[in-house]
Amino acid sequence: MYLPILVFGVLPWLALGAVTSNGVQLTEAELAHFDGTGDDGKIYLSINGTIFDVSASPAFYGPGGHYHHFTGKDASRAWVSECWDTEDQLTWRMDGIEAMFMPKYLDEQMQQNADGESDIEGADAFGGADLLKMAKQVVSKYGRVSKKAIDARRVTDRKEAEQSAQAALAHWIKFFSDNSKYNVIGNVILDDSKPEPPGLCEAALKKRPVRGGKLDALMQAGMGMGGGGAGGGKKPAAGMPDFVKNAGQKAANVVVGKKDSEQEDVSKDEL
Repeated sequence: MYLPILVFGVLPWLALGAVTSNGVQLTEAELAHFDGTGDDGKIYLSINGTIFDVSASPAFYGPGGHYHHFTGKDASRAWVSECWDTEDQLTWRMDGIEAMFMPKYLDEQMQQNADGESDIEGADAFGGADLLKMAKQVVSKYGRVSKKAIDARRVTDRKEAEQSAQAALAHWIKFFSDNSKYNVIGNVILDDSKPEPPGLCEAALKKRPVRGGKLDALMQAGMGMGGGGAGGGKKPAAGMPDFVKNAGQKAANVVVGKKDSEQEDVSKDEL
């Protein structure tokens, strides 16, 4: 029997836990003892407060295993962000996790560059003067993005980003809940006095989706969607900078969390 247990963090997390009604409760300090180094060899990890016994996979989760850093703790944040180079990222606190799902807009970046406010990510090799000229031409042709439009985007984007973060966390809860090798032990009593986690690592922020905004058509042209030719899609625009093409390709490929193929690979890996 599975019961929801938690709503935690800054985001309005859904009650996604899967705790048995008679499960044990462990403090975070107590949970830390179950990392596979004890005499009993027990290996526990927690996601969204639910403790799973992963002792059946010591090669993955035991000492020396690639995922050992997840054991003996609730590292929900790191399961979503894939940031685990520092111990403080291995926390259940989800503060700011939605930032990795907040889209970037090429039209806003072009406008900022045209105004001399910032550079466009990935455009260093294009040349500052040439980029400034192109940015001004783009803004002149496609128009400026108003503050009202930007604010409206942010409201929608934040809602979608929070949903994406929840979906990414739910994926891992389901992964362990559905795996017959891993039993639900109970839940962890989370220490809400824990300090806020650091900002997201660079690798997580690089996964942010890219949208064109007013420049969606330009990005699609840069990608040469449809392969071109008779009856095909648009051909790449002449002189299209690589960073615009790359932005278009990234926009086409970005999904919630990992790509489906990558998620399938992880599942097949029998974590």
